[in-house]
Amino acid sequence: MCGRYSISKKAREIGDHFSVTIPAAFEGGLYNAAPTQWLPVIAMNQPDRLLHFRWGLQPPWESKGSTPPLLMNARSESLHQKKMFSGLLRQKRCLIPADGFFEWEKLGKTRQPWRFVIKNEGLFAFAGLFDQVQQPDGTTANAFTIITTSANELVQGIHDRMPVILNQENIRTWLSESDPGKLNKLFIPYPSGEMECYRVSPKVNSAALNTPELIKPWQDPNLTLF
Repeated sequence: MCGRYSISKKAREIGDHFSVTIPAAFEGGLYNAAPTQWLPVIAMNQPDRLLHFRWGLQPPWESKGSTPPLLMNARSESLHQKKMFSGLLRQKRCLIPADGFFEWEKLGKTRQPWRFVIKNEGLFAFAGLFDQVQQPDGTTANAFTIITTSANELVQGIHDRMPVILNQENIRTWLSESDPGKLNKLFIPYPSGEMECYRVSPKVNSAALNTPELIKPWQDPNLTLF
């Protein structure tokens, strides 16, 4: 599962890294990206531009008057079997730029957030799918979901799933490849030896907060070392 992530880099660095044009209004510095927010993506039909889509697809089984949970994630193992995702996998793939993601460790009645990054704390992308959704006002807009896979050894200690992470070598494959077999080869856990993690402040639990301190290593002030 992936329920929060960060893309803390500045807009220019993101544009240079992914070779895309950045909207003038986008400055970067997203420290606590959360579902339902409008977040930067790179879609396969416009691979040279950074766009903003809403995080969370509407399930096709929703009925009028109901408000089902949005689909934040899609399991890579069942993409080809589920009608909702199989068509998107062929025609509506996207990259979700990021530089870290959060998972929560259960500690009794509390949950401690951890941040996972690649070792140089650089940019990467999640593999995603997008589709048009209907807004409450009747208009349509694009929304996305993040594809997940089984967790690597580093993430396993906190959660059994992790997002599919794409590095510079395979992001273009994800946007342009049509062979399902080659796409399936991307759905593997990112090597744990190339990642690291650390505790972050519980303040990240609030999706309303977006400050640099949320991605910094954190030590519980109630703990005393002897």
